[in-house]
Amino acid sequence: MFYFFKLYLKKLIAMLIKILKAGNGDSILLQLDNTFNILIDGGNNINDYKHNLKQEILEIQKRKEFIDLLIITHIDQDHIKGIEYLLKDEEISRDIIKNLWFNSFSSTTAINNDISFDEALRVESIINSLNISINRQITLEQTPKISLFGINFSILSPYREDLEKLIVKNIDISSSSSDYKLSLKEILDKNPRIFADKIEDLDTSVENKSSIAFLLEYKSKKILFLGDAESTVTHKSLEKILNERGLDELNIDYLKLSHHGSHKSLSMNLFNYIKCNNFIISTNGKKENLPNKLTFAKILTRINKEDTKDNFYFNYSSVLKDLNFLKDEKEKFKFECYSENFEHGYKIEL
Repeated sequence: MFYFFKLYLKKLIAMLIKILKAGNGDSILLQLDNTFNILIDGGNNINDYKHNLKQEILEIQKRKEFIDLLIITHIDQDHIKGIEYLLKDEEISRDIIKNLWFNSFSSTTAINNDISFDEALRVESIINSLNISINRQITLEQTPKISLFGINFSILSPYREDLEKLIVKNIDISSSSSDYKLSLKEILDKNPRIFADKIEDLDTSVENKSSIAFLLEYKSKKILFLGDAESTVTHKSLEKILNERGLDELNIDYLKLSHHGSHKSLSMNLFNYIKCNNFIISTNGKKENLPNKLTFAKILTRINKEDTKDNFYFNYSSVLKDLNFLKDEKEKFKFECYSENFEHGYKIEL
């Protein structure tokens, strides 16, 4: 009897979010009502692919299910390389992926070592040989709203013109050094320009303006996936949604922070449009000193935090350890941190 009761409870879970270990990149698997599977990006580390994403895909295959939708947010190596591993993996069925969102960059002629144009072309070449329904025009102008499997997607980024302007160049949008040894108070004191004058040094690179970002709504749940998107683009889109719905702000259940928690990809103005207390950070912390501790200071001192507790979710416990948040900081700023609650990263049941 207890066994069947457990199975019944499992069916009540509308959404399972798995923030997979994916090196310094992103790879997030959504499972909806134990039926539909959505994969967002694939990370970039071969060992993490073999031990995490691949194992999840094999389980999906074993259940005779599919990746009903694969979303490649943009062509940065830390998002697309794992998809190349997946598509070339002989243990994975060639028919596992049914639908794909992937904006084509075939008109781009420039390249560097960070933006993996070559890998994007290789991935696109493999995809073209498979029986996959592909949408190559995920932009604000052409697909502002999409409905699939009872899920409503509101596209927040990119603009078509930013895809067309994609000029690949080497831009470091993180801090030049780690801020992990500073306390939150020290970070606030050292950055009066941001916290007192409200002047932020934000990323405006074309590379990240090309990233797909979206609001996912399923049943009563709202999840904001920002990819590596540039903040002013997503803010304009959120403002439009609020105006259409006659709302002052959107209540978001979970927010996946842009660009692995870079402070240059998070504007404090975001909280003029949303209210959220649950934040997802995807990275192993081994590139560009991400996430920045300054990012957490921005979130914890936002205008609409009120007296609520914030929760931060990490797919690597090592990142949380390196951030070195103190107990009295957690009490003062009212937040808690969580990491690695299953072998492949962190999972959230909704």
